[in-house]
Amino acid sequence: MNENNRLYDLSVLPDDVFTYCGDKFFQLVLTLVGSDIVEILKIQSINSTQSFINTKNALSIFQLNIPELSLIKERSCFKLSNGDFVTKIGIENGLKYLTSIIKLKQNEQQARMVGNTNIENRLYDLINRNPLLKSLFSWYDQQQQQEEDNGIDQRTFLSSLIDNITNNLSKSKNQYRYNDCVKRFAVCLYILGGKLTYEFIRLNIVGALPSLTTLYGIISDTNLKIIEGQFRFDELKHHSDLLNTKFGFVSEDCTGVVQKITYNERTNSFVGFSAPLTNGIPYVNHFQTDSFEQLKTWFSTVNKASLLNVHMFQPIPSNHLKSSSPFVLAAYGVNNQCTSIDILKRWSYIYDECCKKQIRVIGFSTDADAKYLSAMRLTSGFFANLTNIKLHENDDAFKINIPPHWTWFFLRSQQLFLFFQDATHVATKWRNRLLASTAHLVLGQQPITMQHLQNIIDNGYNKLDHGLVYTDLNPKDKQNYTSCEKIASEDVLNILKHNRDTQATYVYLRLLKHIIIAYVERSTNIKDRLHSAWTVVFTCSLWKLWIKHNIFTRSNSTKKDETKKSKDKYFLTIPVYYSIEINAHNLLYLTLLVKQRQLPPNALNIVLFSSQPCESMFRNSRALSGAFSTRVNFTVNDFLQRAEKLSVLEQIKCYEETNNDSRLLFPIHHKHKKNNDSTTYQSISDIDKLNIENVVLSAYKTAEELVENLNIFHLLKQHNIYQLNDVSKHVYDDLRSTCRINDHSMFDSNDEVEFNSEDHLLFHNDSIEDTDVNIVDDDSDNGLFTTKTTFSGIRLFGSVSDDSMNSYFKINLNNDVKYIHKQTASWLLTEKNNHLSVDRLNRVMEMNRQT
Repeated sequence: MNENNRLYDLSVLPDDVFTYCGDKFFQLVLTLVGSDIVEILKIQSINSTQSFINTKNALSIFQLNIPELSLIKERSCFKLSNGDFVTKIGIENGLKYLTSIIKLKQNEQQARMVGNTNIENRLYDLINRNPLLKSLFSWYDQQQQQEEDNGIDQRTFLSSLIDNITNNLSKSKNQYRYNDCVKRFAVCLYILGGKLTYEFIRLNIVGALPSLTTLYGIISDTNLKIIEGQFRFDELKHHSDLLNTKFGFVSEDCTGVVQKITYNERTNSFVGFSAPLTNGIPYVNHFQTDSFEQLKTWFSTVNKASLLNVHMFQPIPSNHLKSSSPFVLAAYGVNNQCTSIDILKRWSYIYDECCKKQIRVIGFSTDADAKYLSAMRLTSGFFANLTNIKLHENDDAFKINIPPHWTWFFLRSQQLFLFFQDATHVATKWRNRLLASTAHLVLGQQPITMQHLQNIIDNGYNKLDHGLVYTDLNPKDKQNYTSCEKIASEDVLNILKHNRDTQATYVYLRLLKHIIIAYVERSTNIKDRLHSAWTVVFTCSLWKLWIKHNIFTRSNSTKKDETKKSKDKYFLTIPVYYSIEINAHNLLYLTLLVKQRQLPPNALNIVLFSSQPCESMFRNSRALSGAFSTRVNFTVNDFLQRAEKLSVLEQIKCYEETNNDSRLLFPIHHKHKKNNDSTTYQSISDIDKLNIENVVLSAYKTAEELVENLNIFHLLKQHNIYQLNDVSKHVYDDLRSTCRINDHSMFDSNDEVEFNSEDHLLFHNDSIEDTDVNIVDDDSDNGLFTTKTTFSGIRLFGSVSDDSMNSYFKINLNNDVKYIHKQTASWLLTEKNNHLSVDRLNRVMEMNRQT
């Protein structure tokens, strides 16, 4: 049979050939052996495959003298002289071939059926003898039943993982393959768990996860590389398209980094120096060189970056059902030497480049730093003026109609973009003013002091009444936001309110609560946000005007204490006061833009309009340290690598939100889940019904009620300051006369930033005259001497391959030509290993001393 199988090609017969009959059967015969045999079969009514294989000899009919066969006999036979007929050999061979091939096909299928039966019996026996397989069989059957009941064909990740493992186990290790969902799972596991966790699982669950080499290739293929100083506008466009949005906020913030110079082989540049800025924009790959002497010069003349500046883009989702993960726009090392004009020009550059990608930057948010505050005021024209830069005259600038009787609204009607100071930072600065030794806050002859809260803890109240501890009153970490929420809780405020001697402190902390309600709490609707924001503004205005007109005397004499500088200690700091004003004005402006259909309703999700995405990125990057590592801080290069991993993770999370096949599920922290559930989204109909003017007037009434028990209106009425219009006019005149900024800077058309790293290298490396910069032939300058002759563990060689030449310096060591790796050269030139404390408070203090 095997010999016959080799003689005949059974593939010419389909597997269902034994079901053929009628024309379908005759067409097959015609194709295989010709029309003559078809006629022989037709005249005998052999019209199916089954009928044919049961016919012993289809030519035996020619032995009979049948008139109807005369024509067929003439074509298929030779007639002898005695009148007999002899069948042509071709007809006989054709029928033999047809009979043989059909019978062989029949035998093949019978053997296959027997084999399948044997396999089924073996599998059944194998399943019964292995509980794991039996459980898997039952589980798959249950999954299939659920899919049929739900009417969907949707695979779970677990089933895909099991399929992947079982497929790989039957192959050699070098032929292991992994489907897309397993690759995504592997990347997430590596980023979240670290290298040790990943390897532990991979080694113990064979065939489940790719090797680290393969994994690094998968991560590299995502094309989410972050290069120091490079703004990732193309990647931002892809991210926005994925979220189906074209609006967003940009935040900017700094954090301390370990001062260390590292060679980045991918960009062939040194990372860790303070990036030079032109028009506020850092040069990309500025510190590229193939000269060891140039590197020595940089080490001796260029400052190492003590801070890392990060720009994050926070998309506004197209609907509230989608999350809007922030995007790392750029990161680079700095030394906090930039000016307000540098910041302003950088924001303008970001805005212009985003516009080219059809992305509208609504505004910028920072951490209430003085330089950022000045840049915001200059750009928005908030008691500041840029005489030579008119950003608000841009054709794409926002425009709103401001009623002329809104004397309390000081913001210009045209704005290119809006601004918010991060409310979390504003709240902590508000709290910290109470702790400042130079401050003596007074409102209506009553002091505002932490001692009142100290008395609550010490005198007669149970902790159940207030929930405070001593560290809430004077936290070591001045950026501790949780203590702000606790000292402004309703329980604490109620205790203060019912004490006649603590009314001023009550008002101060009530305003802190309003700040939290207006900008931090997710459940606040836009009406309450506006009310709280403007309540703080009007209360501070009344307070400020009262201080201006009140006569203070020093505690140890009767001498008046009326100089402006001396009165500053009775009020908020200037940055905090301006932050309150700017935030409230921009919140109202933003609401008008939505009301006038210039922005979508989701733009009123004010919680997103902050610098917290930067803070979150810093925290997450520190959290990526290994499970057994005590190093929570990072260098600039470390951050770039960790930020790449976090970007890949966010991209996968974003993809899985819309993925229905083998979807990966991510855990959600209970606090984040609570925040997401409590977030309030405004409908456009609610915004249309909102009467902004009435909300603001109501806020002024609330401000009056807050301070009415402090007896400040008696003095204000003496100076004709009581009605809202009077208060607004005096505040406006006071700010215009005392705090106005005028700047005559201009955009220099000759200072366009060039981002071609090679051109920039040629411009700054004047000592390199040869355009072939792969090898620097400068033996006299690169002379080094050492008593060692062997260098174990140090990448110092007598020769290197041409492919690796860019990663090495050519130097003269002991009058002999050597090649030293650029990272080794950086190590060689480093004279001090810097570090930052793992404690946040100490880290901030160290950073402040360095800058």
